[in-house]
Amino acid sequence: MELRDLRAFTAVAEDLSFKDAAARLGVSQSALSQTVSRFERDLGVSLFERGQRRAPELTAQGRVLAVQAKALLDHAEQVEASVVDEPTAVVPLRVSSISSTFAGLVPRVVPRLRAELPDVRIALMSVLDTHVQRAVVEHRVDFAFGRLAEAPDGVDFTLIAHEPLVAAVPSAHPLASRERIELAELRAESFVLFHRDEGITGYDAIVSACVRAGFSPQVRTYSLDDVAMLSSIACGLGVSLMPYVSTLHAFDGVTYVPIDDEHATTPLSVVRRVHDGLASADRLLALVQEEMRSIAAAERAKGNRAPVIPG
Repeated sequence: MELRDLRAFTAVAEDLSFKDAAARLGVSQSALSQTVSRFERDLGVSLFERGQRRAPELTAQGRVLAVQAKALLDHAEQVEASVVDEPTAVVPLRVSSISSTFAGLVPRVVPRLRAELPDVRIALMSVLDTHVQRAVVEHRVDFAFGRLAEAPDGVDFTLIAHEPLVAAVPSAHPLASRERIELAELRAESFVLFHRDEGITGYDAIVSACVRAGFSPQVRTYSLDDVAMLSSIACGLGVSLMPYVSTLHAFDGVTYVPIDDEHATTPLSVVRRVHDGLASADRLLALVQEEMRSIAAAERAKGNRAPVIPG
């Protein structure tokens, strides 16, 4: 797998247009199409669904690779910068995050770590929840947030909290003015979700909560990350259920409404290599646990459903 192939694929995946991606890369459309087709043959999978008079669409394999390719390209740039631009060539602490923790938790804890340990460089990257274990084992990631509910083999696992699921609705929606709602009140709504292969545990938690409330969510729009999902909701394309930490990220046009269902939760966990000996990773874990305990205490004091902290 060559970086130039990943760059070509990523450009098309971002633009969903061979013409626009070719213009951005400064190559001909035919050359870009040939590069992507050769890449697909090398991988043995189709990354795009193509058709006459319609934009290319990512296949399931393409969606997975789109996230991983960006992480690989970002990492390649970080490696180059560490070697070429950094006079001390310090190896960074590589922190992988899922969309929800990027939105609400990482900005709270990483600045604190940098203030305490100013000599530690931090590299943030995105890895799909389904690939977290492998990324850690293969030494591509040092510290990974995820939604795993139990410890997988071969890694150090810490369950941080069970987060309440919260309804995210357009601010103009009638339910937006409510202090809390029953989940069944979303029965007739269109949902905005991510694909299950991008986060099995989180997806199943949402669907299971809806099924317990007596309905199956009608998914009309799929999004790759929280920003795209929240934008879709703000545009009135649907509603969603999101982990509590996502609601720490205010978004114009979206209102978060608690739901009355104590069983509607999703796990938040951290995965690391066994005995990695990284003092900065140890401290980051402690800061994450401290922050979640503080958040939970504040929500309980307000009488709201709060993240449940193990132990």
